[in-house]
Amino acid sequence: CYAMVRGLNVAEKPSVAREITRHLCRGTPTRNRVHGSQVAEFPFALRGQQVTMVVTAVRGHLLEVEFESNMKNWSQVDPAALFTAPLRQGPRDDMAEVVTMLHQLARGCDWIVLWLDCDREGEAIAFEVLQTCQHVKPSLQVFRAEFSALTAEDLHRACQTLRAPDRRQADAVLARSEIDLRIGSVFTRYMTLRLRRKFAGLPRLISYGPCQFPTLGFVVEQFLKVQRFVPETFWRIKVVVQKADVAGNLLPVDFNWDRHRLFDRFCCFVLYEMCVQAQVGVVTSVKVKPKSRWRPVPLNTIEFSKLVTLKLRMSAQHGLGIAEQLYQQGLISYPRTETNTYSETMDVRGLVAMQQTHSVWGPYARALLEQNKYVPPRHGDRDDQAHPPIHPVKAVDREHMDAGHWPVYELITRHFLATVSADAQGSQTVVDMKLGGEFFSATGLIVTARNYLEIATFDSWGGHQIPPFFVGEEVRPSVLEMEESRTTPPPLLSESELITLMDRNGIGTDATMPQHIKTIKDREYVSETEGRLLLPSQLGVALVLGFKAYAGLPNGGIDLSLPNLRRAMEQEMGRIAAGQQNKATFLEQCLAEMTRIFHMVARNPQVLEQQLAEYFAGGATLANEAPVLQPAFSACRCGHMMDLRGTAPAAPAAARGRGKGRGR
Repeated sequence: CYAMVRGLNVAEKPSVAREITRHLCRGTPTRNRVHGSQVAEFPFALRGQQVTMVVTAVRGHLLEVEFESNMKNWSQVDPAALFTAPLRQGPRDDMAEVVTMLHQLARGCDWIVLWLDCDREGEAIAFEVLQTCQHVKPSLQVFRAEFSALTAEDLHRACQTLRAPDRRQADAVLARSEIDLRIGSVFTRYMTLRLRRKFAGLPRLISYGPCQFPTLGFVVEQFLKVQRFVPETFWRIKVVVQKADVAGNLLPVDFNWDRHRLFDRFCCFVLYEMCVQAQVGVVTSVKVKPKSRWRPVPLNTIEFSKLVTLKLRMSAQHGLGIAEQLYQQGLISYPRTETNTYSETMDVRGLVAMQQTHSVWGPYARALLEQNKYVPPRHGDRDDQAHPPIHPVKAVDREHMDAGHWPVYELITRHFLATVSADAQGSQTVVDMKLGGEFFSATGLIVTARNYLEIATFDSWGGHQIPPFFVGEEVRPSVLEMEESRTTPPPLLSESELITLMDRNGIGTDATMPQHIKTIKDREYVSETEGRLLLPSQLGVALVLGFKAYAGLPNGGIDLSLPNLRRAMEQEMGRIAAGQQNKATFLEQCLAEMTRIFHMVARNPQVLEQQLAEYFAGGATLANEAPVLQPAFSACRCGHMMDLRGTAPAAPAAARGRGKGRGR
C-alpha cells in the first residue's frame, strides 16, 4: 500500500488560492493556518493519481534583488560602481513568514504545482517559489498550471495540461529587474547628490528610470509644442443655406469651403467678393452612400487602460487594479493580456449565453442568440499565445458587487457583447455646391441601424440629417460671410494618448505602462489639470531638456529622453523570453552601453545644469549656507578673491538609506 502523494499548490494571491480550492474541492476542505497563511487540503485526482492537494498562496514577489550593504552609502560610493557591483537575492523583509510557511509545507510534499499568474512576472514569481521550496526539498516534482480565468472549467483544464515552468520567461524579468535597478540607482544617486547641492527648491529625491524618462519625455514634448505654438490669423468663407426638409421645416445647412481657410486676407476677400456677386449657388453633385461604424475588436490591456481613462475618468493604474480584483473574484478573465483576438477553440457563444440572466443586459444577450443577431468577433492584430482577450466569465448584478467595481465590470461586459454584435449602419449624404467659382460641400449622416451601439454605451456615432437637394438646383445662401479666426495650439496629452505613444514606441509592457505613468506623477515630474490632461512640472521640463541637450555632444552624444534606448532593451528582453537571446550576454552589452552614456553625462554636468539653472535658484544659494573654512583662499580669473567653504548640505537621510530610490 503506497502513501497518497501530497501536492503543494501555490497561488500568487490568497484570493486565487480560495478560488482554486472552491472549484477543485468536491467536499469540504480541511483548513488551517501555517505561519499566518491560510492552507486548505482536499483529495483530488491529478495526473492519474489520487493526490492530497495542499493549497496556499504567496503575495506577489517573495524575493528581491539588491546591492550589498557596503554599496548603500550614497555619499561614499561612486554611483558608476553600481553598474558592476555584486547583487544578492534574498527574501523581502515582509515575506519572512511566507518563506517559513513554504519551507514547512514543502518538507511534507512530493509535488509542487505552481499556480502563479500566467505572464512573465508570474513565471518569475514561480521560480522564486520553486527556489524557496527546493531549498528544503530538492526532490520536489515540479508542474506549472496555465489558466486564464478562475472558473471551474479553466482550472480543471489547467490540471489536465500541466507543464514545466519556463525559465526563459523568468530570465526576461530578471534581466529587466537588474538593468532597471542598476541604471536607475546610478542616475538617481548622481542626479540627487549633484543637483541638490547646486540648486535650491528641488525635491529630496530626483529619480531616473529607463522607462520613466521616455514616458516623461512624451509629456514634455507635447507641452513644449503648446508653449512654442505661435497662433496665426486666417480667413474663411462661411455659407449657410436655409432648406425645407420633407416635413416642410426650414433647417440651416452649413456648407464647408473646400479650401478650408486662407492665411492671406486679401486673397480670401477677392474670392469672397466673387461669391457675393454670384448671389446664387448651383448644386453640382448629390451622393448618398452607406456608411458603417465597426464594432470594437476584443479587449486587451492597452485598450482597456485607454477606455477606463477616457470613459470612466479614472487612472489606468486604478482601473487595472479594479480589474485585478474582479479577476481574483472569478468575475472576469485575466486582465493582463496583449491578445485582441479569440482563438478558434474558444466558446464565445457560451460566454454570451452566460449573460442572458443579467438584469441589465440579459435581454440584449438573449436577442443575440435567439434572433440570430450574434456575429463572430473580429480578429485583432495581437496574440500573446498566453491569455485570451479580457471578457466576463460570470454574470453579476450591480447590487451584488462593490460599488467601485461596477463601472469597470460593466465596461468590460458591454465591450464584450459589442464585439459579437453587428456593425452600426448609416446613410451619408454629401451635397456639393458651386458659388462664384468656389466649391462648398455639406454632409449629413443618418444612423439606420444602431446594432452594437445599443449595448456599447461607451461609444457614440451620429450626425445630422440634411434636407433633400438635387443636381442643378439653385440655392441662395442665407448667410454669406468672411470670417476671421486664429489657429489654436494642440492640447496637452491625456493619459490615454500617452499610453498610445508608449505602446507605439515600445516603452514598458501592457501591464506596466500605467505604473510608469503613476511613477512620473509620484515623483512630481507631472501633474493632472482639472481636465485630466498631463502637465509637466518645471523640474520635469528642465530634466528632459537637459537630457535632450546631450544629443549635441560629439563622439556618441545621445538624447536620453527619447524612447530609442528602452525600446531596444524591451526588444532584447522579448528575445530572451523567446529563447533567442542569452540573459548574460544582454546584460553585458546593455550595461556597457549605459556605462558609456553615464560617463558622458558625468563628464559634462554643465549640459544638464544649464537647463536646471533656467528654472531653479543656482548653486550660489546653497554655497552661501556652507561654512567658510578660509577666507580669501585664492584669486579668481575675474580678479576677485574666493573663499574656501565646507561641503554643501548633505544628501537627505532617505537618499543615504537602502538604495531603494530607483526609477523603472
